[in-house]
Amino acid sequence: MDVTSFDMRWEIVGSGWAKLTWIADDDELQVITSYTGHGLQDLLRTAVDLHLGSGSSLAWLSDEPHAHVFVFTGAAEHVYVQILLLPDEYAEDPWIGAKRRWAARIPVHAFLTAAANMAQAVLDQYGETGYKQAWRNMSFPSQELALLRSERP
Repeated sequence: MDVTSFDMRWEIVGSGWAKLTWIADDDELQVITSYTGHGLQDLLRTAVDLHLGSGSSLAWLSDEPHAHVFVFTGAAEHVYVQILLLPDEYAEDPWIGAKRRWAARIPVHAFLTAAANMAQAVLDQYGETGYKQAWRNMSFPSQELALLRSERP
């Protein structure tokens, strides 16, 4: 399945907790995550990887003890994305029992744009200081946002 419209939203819902809303066409998936996984930074790093020409990347959003892993593969004009739910990220083999929650191909450009816009909206709302306070003393991923906004090499 190829997605034609795509967006993401990041909402801090408590001290060190956030909700990612993943919107692909008419599908909407919500993922709760904690600061322990640096979720926003991980998603931006994945976007930077794709922006710089990588064919694959992975983002890990912790939900203690669960985790959502976003697997990006086969990137060119589109990238195939699978969102997997791991039942216990602290298990000896956290992949045992993983369940796929969502999968489709999305335009790389749409993902990059959505990631940059999502991060900018968080920065606009909280600023770097407010984000650090709300996100358990973790810094806002400014470097990743700057790299994502830069011209592609």
